[in-house]
Amino acid sequence: MVAPELGINFNGNLSREEVAAKARAAERNGVRYLWVGESKPLVHPFPIMTLLAESTTHATIGSAILSAMSNRCFHIAKAFRVLREAYGQRFIAGIAPGDLHGLKVECIASRGVVARLEKCISRIKGVVPVFVGASGPKLIELASIRGEGVILNYAHPEFIKWALRHVRRERYLACIAPALVLPDKENMAELMGAAAVVASGANPVFIADMGIEEKVTEIRNMVKRDRWDELAEHENFLLEYFTISGSVDEVVERIEELAKLGMKQVILGSPFVKSIAFEKIINSISERLGV
Repeated sequence: MVAPELGINFNGNLSREEVAAKARAAERNGVRYLWVGESKPLVHPFPIMTLLAESTTHATIGSAILSAMSNRCFHIAKAFRVLREAYGQRFIAGIAPGDLHGLKVECIASRGVVARLEKCISRIKGVVPVFVGASGPKLIELASIRGEGVILNYAHPEFIKWALRHVRRERYLACIAPALVLPDKENMAELMGAAAVVASGANPVFIADMGIEEKVTEIRNMVKRDRWDELAEHENFLLEYFTISGSVDEVVERIEELAKLGMKQVILGSPFVKSIAFEKIINSISERLGV
């Protein structure tokens, strides 16, 4: 089996010093991809991507994921053009519609999602490679036809098998999920929260096909009402199906399972980058994978 490429996701909730230090540590230990997520309360991905480029020498840096609905496609393309001119061909534009519930809260129209996404892909292509984040059948199909890569918002083998049924053309396939090496009391609550947000925003067709409507509905209600403490009753479900977590060996085992299914890259999402002894952990994972 060919070892998958490793990616690590940063969010705009770390200090500049932490971002720079952990980016350098990741690059030293074989991580080839650094990604930056978008979250409205946090710093926008572009300043973080600039800092990552300044702090590293050869890692590929991408957005995972920019919303094509809440960001203007023209501005996305323009910002990546500036990054490319300053730091070279080291960037990937990861784009997706974004969370539809969140768009409604911000009074952003969610109609014409596919058309808007296609327009965005066309505008950005040629500036930098475009990877499309997808979780539902229509977007997975679109991503595999129009994008240069697909980022699946799943990391459980059964979920990946479901997603692969909707891939129409051979593409670079990556997947992303909240991740953490356990035990880690300091970051456990954030891991659970991130998993709950992913589960509650999952595609309706996917939820029905997987037979998890009841659990996801309960989790969604908890998230909507900010009842985060109650997520503990769904801990096993969330950790197993919506995270890459456990001991170093368990995390490596999951990554290897995903590679066998055709994932070229596994992205360890938030809050992995906050892991205690971050460099030691990423070094252990890289060594076990032969990265």
